[in-house]
Amino acid sequence: MKRHLILAAILAVSAICCNKHNDLPPLQTNGYFRAKVDGVFFSDSTSAGISLPTAPRQGPIETLIRGQYDNGTITLRLPPFVGTGERLLDSNSNDAISITRSTGGSFYAGFSGTTGIPLQGSGKINILEITGGYMKGTFECIAPVDSTMGLNLPPMYITEGEFKLKSPY
Repeated sequence: MKRHLILAAILAVSAICCNKHNDLPPLQTNGYFRAKVDGVFFSDSTSAGISLPTAPRQGPIETLIRGQYDNGTITLRLPPFVGTGERLLDSNSNDAISITRSTGGSFYAGFSGTTGIPLQGSGKINILEITGGYMKGTFECIAPVDSTMGLNLPPMYITEGEFKLKSPY
């Protein structure tokens, strides 16, 4: 009788331990891209990513770090080979943050000689680490509507932006 009670207790403990492991959330393999856009928090862990678009016979032309929010896409635009450190969105670099709204309008902070958009808005992108196949960083900006569009819309504010995504580096 004692053996049956001991065996039943061991099986019960095993079942409880196994169930706890099944209750754990699945590991996030892509990472995350999140921020507040005009004070509203969003998080993208499914479609966010880092890409290195290439030009024929020239190789990578830039690094794009991209994530979706409720009303569009946010893209951080950096040089093709990025190191750690803070990057101010100013006329001394081609770094930029662009926001494309699904309801219309593009917003832009930074400078880009490649797209013809002059320096506008302000902000920063800080690459904190590039390790273990991931890139981690923070970002924020005040992005006026793209000056080449001829629209009169208030600027968009991105605060508390952060990402940790699989990196091609």
